[in-house]
Amino acid sequence: MTLILSSLSQGLLWSVMAIGVYITFRILDIADLTAEGSYPLGAAICATGIVSGVNPLLATLMAFGGGLLAGLISGLIHTKLKIPALLTGIVTLTGLYSINLKVLGKANVALLGQKTLVTQLYDLGFTKLAAVIILGVLVTLIVILLLTLLMKTQIGLALRSTGDNIPMSASNGIDTDKMKILGYMISNGLIALCGALLS
Repeated sequence: MTLILSSLSQGLLWSVMAIGVYITFRILDIADLTAEGSYPLGAAICATGIVSGVNPLLATLMAFGGGLLAGLISGLIHTKLKIPALLTGIVTLTGLYSINLKVLGKANVALLGQKTLVTQLYDLGFTKLAAVIILGVLVTLIVILLLTLLMKTQIGLALRSTGDNIPMSASNGIDTDKMKILGYMISNGLIALCGALLS
């Protein structure tokens, strides 16, 4: 039973990353390799923030913001510089390798004895496994709810339309470049969020 619950707890947190990858790969039909760099970026920002005394929730939100910024850079390189999507991801993740080391300041940051979102739930009386499951359920539900609401708006429809048929979307007045940039940002923000949650 412990193995099942442990797998469930990890799977809930990893599902945030799966949702992020889904946005670029399935909705926008872009193979985005920026995820390879934005995942550790989220972990680096969150870990550095926690060690520096920042509230764990704020550090997690900062990691999400870092992912949004990484997605923005990829989106701009792909749309404005007309670099193919695959090469764009490679360029960004290569750059993020150095940025991640700069954010950390060293090769590794230990979080032993530090307050994290999981330890805060643990302090409320939950077991460590229950704390991870509760955190995973809460974050996954919030992400799914917000994305469901977004996809029901005109922006969400434009985002899906851009992934389905770029020429038709452009002829209907949709700024496809902006939609691609938005997709990159949401995707990498969620991937960085996953990195922060698992750090």
